[in-house]
Amino acid sequence: MNISDPLNEAPEAELSFSVQKSEVDASLVRRITLWGMVMNLLLAAAKFAVGLAAHSQACVADAIHSLSDLSSDLAVLIGVRFWSAPADSDHPHGHQRIESLITLFIGALLGATAIGMASKAIGSLGETETTPLSSWPVLGVSLLSILTKEILYQWTVASGQACHSAALIANAWHHRSDAISSIPVALAALAARIWPELSHLDSIAAIIVICLLLRACWQIAWPCIKELSDQGLGPQELEEMRRIASAMPGVKNVHNLRTRRFGSSVLLDMHIMVDKDMTVENSHRIAEEVADEIRRKKPLVLDVLTHVEPENSVNMKDEIVRLARSVNGVRDIHSIRIRSVLNGYDVDFHVQVSPDLPVSEGHRICGEVRATLLKSPLKITGALIHLEPYYGGN
Repeated sequence: MNISDPLNEAPEAELSFSVQKSEVDASLVRRITLWGMVMNLLLAAAKFAVGLAAHSQACVADAIHSLSDLSSDLAVLIGVRFWSAPADSDHPHGHQRIESLITLFIGALLGATAIGMASKAIGSLGETETTPLSSWPVLGVSLLSILTKEILYQWTVASGQACHSAALIANAWHHRSDAISSIPVALAALAARIWPELSHLDSIAAIIVICLLLRACWQIAWPCIKELSDQGLGPQELEEMRRIASAMPGVKNVHNLRTRRFGSSVLLDMHIMVDKDMTVENSHRIAEEVADEIRRKKPLVLDVLTHVEPENSVNMKDEIVRLARSVNGVRDIHSIRIRSVLNGYDVDFHVQVSPDLPVSEGHRICGEVRATLLKSPLKITGALIHLEPYYGGN
């Protein structure tokens, strides 16, 4: 018996709270991102002006890198309008996966920026002639960039964690990448002031920093790739949810927990077993209480689909053996495997018949076994049967 989604019948106050929370989160994402855009524009203008005035190509390149951050800011500002939208008929679970796509785009953009910087830094190592850097103005604007962008990073990542926004956290790494990219510029300016002969120090430092940026890119993109490939939660998180459900009054057993990441949220479906004599009304109430309790203790769980089953004292494998052996011509059955599917169970096993039977007769016997199982109350939706000769043992 499948119990309908309790979220559809949740109290009005709870739904109202969820909508208000979504609106607050979207507002926070927009506010933080707009501040980042303003700072990116101001820093890019300052770096560009100083770079031209001081004849520093590194500073001009750093200004262009700051401008590249605007693309991720715009991606978040545009994307948040879509992923924070309420569920509709085309997207009944909501639009949170748009956030994952935006996050993956930001990670790819960060990686492309790092690769471009690496190409330039490695190329500069082979140059025999270098232009001396003007030191103090470049050093000053670079230090200002490092300080400002690190503050923006800390603020943005804290806000992203508070509203569980992967895209905002990814955008925070763009702020840090800008701060990091200013480090070799500052070091080069300082080295040019103290040790003019160390002309390639900025390129070496840039390569080291680029390796850190590529690592950050992977850390941003990999969770999105896992989510878009429908990877569920780990065994520890599943066990915690199992314990929450098992502790609810009226729940006899919990099994077949399955999760799916959905943006910064999680979708869960599970089977709970109740007393076989319990009424449908009471079992439905327990299913709602289990779903509410999981969402209360695990706020990242967006939706819970609960399947209610009567507690069954009959071992399912033993029952499959009994039903299969009731078919005339079956000598034995073994290697039973049971897999839970959305509406019941898929099974596969080996049926043994007399070795001198024609294949057509063996095929007919397997078909009868399959039909017997599908008609049984075991909720078997599919059966894959392997035919074998019987020689008196498995």
